[in-house]
Amino acid sequence: MKGFGAFFCLALSVNIFQPHPAETTRLQFGQCSLMVNLQEIRDYFSEIKQIIQAEDAITDIRLLTESVFHGIQAEESCCFLRHMLRFYVETVFKHHTPSSSFIERRTSSLANSFLSIKRNLRQCNAQLKCQCGEESKVKIGEIQNAFENLDLNAAAVKAIGEVDFLIHWMAQSHQN
Repeated sequence: MKGFGAFFCLALSVNIFQPHPAETTRLQFGQCSLMVNLQEIRDYFSEIKQIIQAEDAITDIRLLTESVFHGIQAEESCCFLRHMLRFYVETVFKHHTPSSSFIERRTSSLANSFLSIKRNLRQCNAQLKCQCGEESKVKIGEIQNAFENLDLNAAAVKAIGEVDFLIHWMAQSHQN
């Protein structure tokens, strides 16, 4: 019985000092249902938001606005999100040159969060649950064209500084 008491205390102490599991939210994008840790994404972004937005020297152009997300029908939302995350992971973060190691760590964490969601969306796409309509394709194309017409690092800074529009759209429009 002595051994069990020591084991119980060890198990209890390990359990107490382990971080709490990430709080996830179920989001619905068309027919695709995902568990996403929106708070973690918000935290990563909020830690760098002021710095990144202060680095954004292009004030007359916006890549993302609330209007970009208007008109995306529920059945197209999975496809739109999949393409937005692909754009961020494969283009934006790739062309960003962080101004400090802190920014590098936080943008890397943000990119990893996006990559995780993108993987889950890939499963929905494989199950034919992510239907792409013309509206989604046009909007993604406009964002990518605007990005490519700017200096790539400056465009990356701008796109990262506007992530809050994407986070807001994900949270407001798609929570179950």
